[in-house]
Amino acid sequence: MPFILLILSVRRNEDLTILKPDSLLTLPEAEAEARMNDLSLVEQVSLVLMTTWERRQEIILLSQDSRALVQGLPVEELFWTVKALGPQDAVHILNLANAEQLQFVFDLDWWHKAELRPEKIATWILLLFEVGDEATASWLQWLMKKDETLLPAILRPFIRIYKRPDDMDIQEAKDILPLFTLDNVYFVSFKKEALQPIWGRFLMKMLEVSPGLYRDVLETILWESEAENMENAFRFRRSRIGDWGLSDYYDALDIYAPLHDNYIRKVEISFFEEGKGLDTLLPTFVPTLYMGDYPILRTAVKEMSGTKAMERVVQEWVGAANKILMVDEVDLDDPDALRNSLFKVAAFLNLGLEVAAKTEYRSPKDVLRSGVIEDIIRLANTMTRRLAAKARSLVDSRRISKDFLHLPEAWVDALKGLLFERPLLWDPALSKYRPFCDMAEISAMEDLITTIGEWTRFMACILPQHGSLAREIPWASTNLGHPNELILPQALLTALAQKTLGSELKVYPIPAGKLNYLRNKWFSGSLAPEPPLETVKYCVEALQPFAEQAGLTCERLDSIVKDALMPLHEEWRDLPKNVPIDGRFVSSIIVDLEA
Repeated sequence: MPFILLILSVRRNEDLTILKPDSLLTLPEAEAEARMNDLSLVEQVSLVLMTTWERRQEIILLSQDSRALVQGLPVEELFWTVKALGPQDAVHILNLANAEQLQFVFDLDWWHKAELRPEKIATWILLLFEVGDEATASWLQWLMKKDETLLPAILRPFIRIYKRPDDMDIQEAKDILPLFTLDNVYFVSFKKEALQPIWGRFLMKMLEVSPGLYRDVLETILWESEAENMENAFRFRRSRIGDWGLSDYYDALDIYAPLHDNYIRKVEISFFEEGKGLDTLLPTFVPTLYMGDYPILRTAVKEMSGTKAMERVVQEWVGAANKILMVDEVDLDDPDALRNSLFKVAAFLNLGLEVAAKTEYRSPKDVLRSGVIEDIIRLANTMTRRLAAKARSLVDSRRISKDFLHLPEAWVDALKGLLFERPLLWDPALSKYRPFCDMAEISAMEDLITTIGEWTRFMACILPQHGSLAREIPWASTNLGHPNELILPQALLTALAQKTLGSELKVYPIPAGKLNYLRNKWFSGSLAPEPPLETVKYCVEALQPFAEQAGLTCERLDSIVKDALMPLHEEWRDLPKNVPIDGRFVSSIIVDLEA
């Protein structure tokens, strides 16, 4: 089975379409068990897969065939069910899993790239004993047939082996060699005494399962180099996860490779549509946990459901999701991180379908039906990479400080997201970064990069420039108090205020006693929702030489001026005319509180 069963391929069944996991779990236990066991095993598996990870164990334990049910689950879904519950709370379903499923869990959790993680190994071995001696023995017997390299590799970080020479009697060996021995031939010292009970018990279980296995593992530790052992173990692990549809980190990197000429390769559709594909058609209703709220993708999937081509899409979708999970090095202990990664795949598909449909003049359904899924994802990634390149070029222009000083917070958040190794969109509504999912977001970010570029070019023409602001202004006596608090619109408005007060157009604090005068000059008691046109016109004329120097059009200059004036206009619009403005509470310009 592929890594994540993105779309569940189940047969039509009236009871199953009515029976939903949340509804089942609200029933009295006896009734819930009866409803569950009225379903076939295939239908029970489908019901489990429709259930969120955190509640799957509850559904599984309702079944009289719970062992067959667990062993019928895709190994990946079992893994994430265990992770979402927490391994300690998932002992019941781990006890029902077979050795191959357990090994899949270990293959994912014990390795980071090509290195084993001893702390994870020790945790799982302890938990394996809690699952039961039978499960431990079954797993060891499975390893005897499938992988003779893993046991020596996982034991090396925890034990040292000494073999009694043939000419040394047992009593002398016990006086000289470590105390722990199970056969008076191999003597073991434990690198961490606190872990001796775990690993001592594990060695005893190995000997109980097979004296030959015990001997071969310890001999390997004695005579085979650690590097050779690790290389062989990693090769076996790589082969196993490959059989399950996962690429390792290095093979998965191509999912982020550039798409050549933005051309999405096409598949042979007739192969699937003539009935030569998979055996089971998708139903009209396609239940899914991992698609997200992406309308272009969802509509295309809905239009394709029930076709052989859709099954091909599901398989390729799963393969692409596997690669992104591996390359992004998703924290396997964080189910939310996995969900976010799966929604990232859906977001890329939504964006890629939209772009391809516009450039190829086809419907998203046609693109999904005939296009290689990884290429659709690469097309979406290409769009975000182009944005990232523009953002990086802007930052490299030196008009922006390395720590993004003087940029509005929203701009900083957006630029930081684009400069991540995998570019992301800052979503202010969610207060977090997320993948781009449509062209509207791409266009909005392009506009923002253009706006930031215009502002920084423009402000580079007005003195002092950002590198000199900290030392040329007496910040301690201002309303801001520190240069790091200043943003570009404040700096521009301060320079315009200086010009209005008869000084040169320069960024320097406005005397607190001049604030009421400035208000009357600019806004003259206006209660309109926008700054007066005459004020905007005055400011535009004052800035025209700098705009020409920065290459700004009149329209863009007019927009910049309005954007700078609006916050101050809103601050002062409702203030009483006869009350002096307190500079401490002004936020849109720099005020000298002591002048």
